[in-house]
Amino acid sequence: MADIKPQILGSIDVLVDYKKGNLTLPQTVDRFRKLTGLTETVAEKFIRGMSRDNVVSLQTKRNVVESESEKVND
Repeated sequence: MADIKPQILGSIDVLVDYKKGNLTLPQTVDRFRKLTGLTETVAEKFIRGMSRDNVVSLQTKRNVVESESEKVND
């Protein structure tokens, strides 16, 4: 098996932690740029393009709550 550079594994771990909501954007940008050598601007643009698993749209949440309250009132 090919040797994988620790910086690559570290950058993947940072991105996964961000995606799960374990790191804030500033924390992720700082760690990712240090591991990859990218500028702060490029690292932030790359990370902002990712989706996050722990983010719930307030409109979606509101629709679910309203739907559930309509079922109770019927």
